[in-house]
Amino acid sequence: MSANLQEIVISPHDITMSSTGQSHYGWQDSTMADTSEEIHYGSLDSMMAATNEEINVSNLPKFPKVPSTIRQIKQNEQCYDPSLVSIGPYHHGKDELKEMEKLKVRFARQFVKDCVNDVNQLERYKEKYQEMYRRVEQVASRVRKYYIEDASSQLKNEEFAQMMFFDGCFILQFLFCLLKQPEKLKMSSHDVVLVARDLFLLENQLPFEVLNELTRLRFGGENIDELFNAFFNHIRSKPTQRESCREKTKKHLLTISNFFRRILLCTDPKGQMTAPCKPAAHLLELFHFTFVGSKEVPDASTRKSWYRDDSRKTWSGRYFPAKELRNVGIHFKPSETSLFTDVEFRRTLLAGRLYIPPLSIDDSTKPLLLNLVAYEAFLGAPNDWVTSYVCFMDSLIDNPEDVNELRTKGVLFSTLGNDKEVAELFNQISDYLVPNPYAYVEVKSAIESHYRNGFKRWILHYKGPIYSFVLKYSFIYGLIVSAIKAYVVIVPTSPDLGICKMPATNVTLNP
Repeated sequence: MSANLQEIVISPHDITMSSTGQSHYGWQDSTMADTSEEIHYGSLDSMMAATNEEINVSNLPKFPKVPSTIRQIKQNEQCYDPSLVSIGPYHHGKDELKEMEKLKVRFARQFVKDCVNDVNQLERYKEKYQEMYRRVEQVASRVRKYYIEDASSQLKNEEFAQMMFFDGCFILQFLFCLLKQPEKLKMSSHDVVLVARDLFLLENQLPFEVLNELTRLRFGGENIDELFNAFFNHIRSKPTQRESCREKTKKHLLTISNFFRRILLCTDPKGQMTAPCKPAAHLLELFHFTFVGSKEVPDASTRKSWYRDDSRKTWSGRYFPAKELRNVGIHFKPSETSLFTDVEFRRTLLAGRLYIPPLSIDDSTKPLLLNLVAYEAFLGAPNDWVTSYVCFMDSLIDNPEDVNELRTKGVLFSTLGNDKEVAELFNQISDYLVPNPYAYVEVKSAIESHYRNGFKRWILHYKGPIYSFVLKYSFIYGLIVSAIKAYVVIVPTSPDLGICKMPATNVTLNP
């Protein structure tokens, strides 16, 4: 039997592999009701038994919700909810997101059709999407435990499995078309931006175990991380900077040196030994890794006591804006990588250079950073690099002039209206945030030490007048010397040899 796959429609009733014999995707409103529990003090054993149960499942890669202490900030509350598409159970069934459910089905049909070589084989098409669904259904029973129970309990097992299937097909088909076949999206640019934003929300995540099963059937042995890394590069792309000939030569020499170093020492491009890391559980976790890498913030177990730490003695806890640091001789440079951990201060003879990872800022930057901060609140220390980075940037930015200083030095790339909006963005994100006290502590101490150096500040303060004095009188001295030389050339003097003076002419007089 053959048919044109363009006319094939997958309805929620087409998927009937469940043991119950019934299937419906659950398009109806399934708004989650908030449940509250009152704590009654009674048997200590029963209360501690619940705690032990929580400890036993703590190793699972759970999918948390945004903490209430973060969500209650009114100026940021719109940054945690999806605006166009829901992924997973937390926002599934909301009235304002139901329009995208039809698009999910269309993307799922296209995703399965791309797996079938012969577009006229209907039987092959049915076998393919049934095989995909069976794989997802097997995984769904396991990944359901990753979500908070009260949010997913509204869905039956069959409904949950179908949600995983359609959401997984939608994500993979959207990313594949966006990067390789944008003409197949058939979406406006505005909707594409909103969907990309929704994929990074903490409460809008899908387990990679589901995506891996679909990827194996669609792309064979291709690694799913490659597709997502291409997506990250697309999102985080920034304008290319003009490099001088000296910088290009230095860059090529460093590339060759790092290449042989990685071969001989098995190190990463930064020259540090690479540490194994666990597979990411979802898209936001993988994106978090691209921002911070595998480096952890040192804590009290790896450092001295916070009050006895030597590096803290030179840091009073005071922060200095970018313009003020520039006035004391600290210049800003973009780091070689975009990792938030790559912040470094290098001393020079009288000044210093502060290297900060470059960051592109657009309309999606605020919700992205806020959701990464919310994810770190779930992880806890020592993985709060994004939180510490946001607070560090906020300490450098007080007004638009500070943004202009960082932007002209290549640290910030903004597509917003003006520098004032960028300053307000960092000020709003950092509200109520507390950075890790050990993050960038060496950099902060070095900045404080440079700022307190009275001799350097005196030299830098009077550098302008001294330079003006030297330049002014050097110019006058040059004019005087040039005038004397010109006079000597124009009016030459004859040598006076006394009695041996030669006659003015060489005519010989006869006696």
